[in-house]
Amino acid sequence: MTLLDDTFLAIDEHLAGARRSLTTAAGPIYLQTHCSPLLIEQLRAEQGLRAFARQPEREHGLLLKLARDNDAVLTLAYTPEGEIIGQVSLAPVEGWWHELKKTHEIAFEVSSNWRRMGIARHLLDLVFEMVPLDDMIVLGMGLHWHWDMGGTELSPLNYRSMLERLCASYGFMEYLTSEPNINMHPANIFLARLGRTTEQETVSTFFNCLLRSDTLPGM
Repeated sequence: MTLLDDTFLAIDEHLAGARRSLTTAAGPIYLQTHCSPLLIEQLRAEQGLRAFARQPEREHGLLLKLARDNDAVLTLAYTPEGEIIGQVSLAPVEGWWHELKKTHEIAFEVSSNWRRMGIARHLLDLVFEMVPLDDMIVLGMGLHWHWDMGGTELSPLNYRSMLERLCASYGFMEYLTSEPNINMHPANIFLARLGRTTEQETVSTFFNCLLRSDTLPGM
């Protein structure tokens, strides 16, 4: 039995179409959403997957933690040999945005060894097709210290523009915010996608959170 046969067993039976195959210039890969902890345990992070934890082993640990969170959704790109080469995660918001209901933060990355093959877009296509988000807000925190720009020949500001264009095609817009991390560097960017049926109370809370202040009374 191949690894592919084994990992297929980890797919929820009710998620028909949640796994797809894709042919790339570097070989075939598989895209799968709603990934379970069992699947993550069967896979390993490819050496170029290090944007958020700096080391593939720690990156794998973060993905396993997300898969164990019943409120999170994890979507992966992986090889037939069992190497994770890309991911998109949707996780409940924390910190500055903790007051928001039905709001998730999106994060995504592709291994530095698998860039320029359209993998990020294929992953995002699968997420926005398979995950019901019309009644939710999705936030994107673009923090430049997480960006692996090696080999891109892009400056942080140009990389920022590239991310903005990519996310705009999925309904995200840039918003000004006083959130401290976003304001630590001019290349950082805050994006949000407001689902078309999001409750008005949640939308109002979102706009109140954008420019609130923890130091100025009434702000």
